[in-house]
Amino acid sequence: MQMKQESFQALQQYTAQVESLYNSLRSFKHDYSNILLTLYEYIDTRDMDGLASYFTRNILPLTKQLDPQNAHITRLSNLNIVELKSMVTAKIIYAQEMGIDVSVEINQPLNRVNMDIIDLVRILGIFLDNAIEAALETDIPKMSFVIIQEDKETVFFMTNSFIDHHLQISELSRAGTSSKGSRRGIGLYNVAQIISHYDNLFLDTHTQGDTFMQVLHIYA
Repeated sequence: MQMKQESFQALQQYTAQVESLYNSLRSFKHDYSNILLTLYEYIDTRDMDGLASYFTRNILPLTKQLDPQNAHITRLSNLNIVELKSMVTAKIIYAQEMGIDVSVEINQPLNRVNMDIIDLVRILGIFLDNAIEAALETDIPKMSFVIIQEDKETVFFMTNSFIDHHLQISELSRAGTSSKGSRRGIGLYNVAQIISHYDNLFLDTHTQGDTFMQVLHIYA
């Protein structure tokens, strides 16, 4: 019942953000023809300097009316697994509210995965929680959530900005290993335990500069 309630609340948030973006687009579309007419006199008189100045001063700021954060949320529309969509939506909205620059990409509709959905929700929930916490330690917090579907596999690709605390990647899945102090570090240990029960999962964890990456492969 608690999971259903949390899923319902997350989907309500998702719907509200999609509706907000739709209203922004509708408002912009309503003004679009009038905006174009304001350019006519500059073009008709070949006043390119005036056109450039007018565009920079008056037209370019209008793009800020379309909230890029909401635009990323709409890309979750391709995630058609309700339990997973609810959890990811809640995490993404929370990350945005905390000031993290979030990017979302899902290349095509995802209707099923070749593993227990609760196990997948647990794994990705841990990854997203860790990504949010690590990103918030950095000066310019960023994270991304990407799903790529291919013929024989589904790939979940998550990245975040992080501060390198010089922990060995190979040690992160051990219980108690954490950069966050004592009595922490159980999350990635739980991930390792879940993955150990599957023979069609492969997790690639690595870093590149100031970016931490978790890439989960699920084979068909």
